[in-house]
Amino acid sequence: MLESTRMHFLDNLRAFVVLLVIALHGFMNYMAYASDCYVVDRQNSIFFTLLVLLIDVPIMPIMFFIAGYFALPSLRKSGGRVFLREKLMRLGIPWAIAVLVLAPPIAYMTYLSRDVPMGLFEFWRTDFWTEMYEQSVYWFLGILLFMFLVLGFVYSLSGRLRAAPQRVSIPSWKTFVSFAAVMSAGFLLPNLWRSMDDWMDVYYLFVFQPVRLPVYIGYFVLGLYAYQHAWFTADGYQPRPGCWGLGCILFGLAYLGFRGWSLSIEEPLLLVGAGTGILFNAFCLASLIAGVAVFQQKINGAGFFWKSQAANSYGIYYLHPLVLDPLAYALRNVSLSVFLKAVLLVSLTIVMSWGLSALVLKKVHLLPGISAPRPAIGR
Repeated sequence: MLESTRMHFLDNLRAFVVLLVIALHGFMNYMAYASDCYVVDRQNSIFFTLLVLLIDVPIMPIMFFIAGYFALPSLRKSGGRVFLREKLMRLGIPWAIAVLVLAPPIAYMTYLSRDVPMGLFEFWRTDFWTEMYEQSVYWFLGILLFMFLVLGFVYSLSGRLRAAPQRVSIPSWKTFVSFAAVMSAGFLLPNLWRSMDDWMDVYYLFVFQPVRLPVYIGYFVLGLYAYQHAWFTADGYQPRPGCWGLGCILFGLAYLGFRGWSLSIEEPLLLVGAGTGILFNAFCLASLIAGVAVFQQKINGAGFFWKSQAANSYGIYYLHPLVLDPLAYALRNVSLSVFLKAVLLVSLTIVMSWGLSALVLKKVHLLPGISAPRPAIGR
């Protein structure tokens, strides 16, 4: 395996994406035409609708890509059995606790904010397990754990995978076009029957958006491929921020424009699904590579802020709904500009979640899988 030091820029990018997740969930409360949020404020703006549409596209694929990138070196360092045990501890136990204990009161905010006459414990016993079942943000842990389990199983059985050396390979534009095309096809097929924002669950175990699931799997596999071909190493592929940043902006604007135009189309035409899938995946891929390029060149250190954000990104992600939704509920009747209210909600949630993770989860070890330090894997 190539000699390397830890890639702080990928840790920092992941931490930044977690902050974007908080921004997404905060801004959703102030979208025009919002209906599915836990707490819907009477004040709203089309500006937040556009922001949500943009932020929503790349954040989870980037998370799956980084998870895939770090998975192979972790497997090779610890071995399949230790890798699987560590993932079950780090993801499985917090996920189970979240689904059973944390997700119900988060989902109950939908009833509370709309004055539905039902108490929390009655909701927990009845409606939560029928039409209101969900896993809040913790669906990500379940899907990621499943991907890790499949990877660990394949790795244990495949001597070829275990023996395959890491080698430098610079991707061409054809590599990226081909990947985006495959992802667009994987997006389009389920989109013929389901909306891209629809959710489904499999026997209460896994909750996901069926249109987006192929994209998440694809980006996890792309992360494995990128590591194996030494992307982002000193001798490997190092993307240029200018080209990818321009592509990110152009594809983002095209995606917003197309989504706005598609609202005027009454039937879910094949053209609409194909256009949405192509622009969604082009914007997503450009955002990923542009983000890596910017963080590799500009935010590749381990100063206090980014070191703390990277160390607490899991805890911040895990805790933020417990902070954000009650705050959004408390701010409903506060007379402030909608823009100031949104910034206040997101900022307070970030600071409080960060503090709770750093000062409570890391110190008290309430959830060992979250409070344990991330393995120091050089990549």
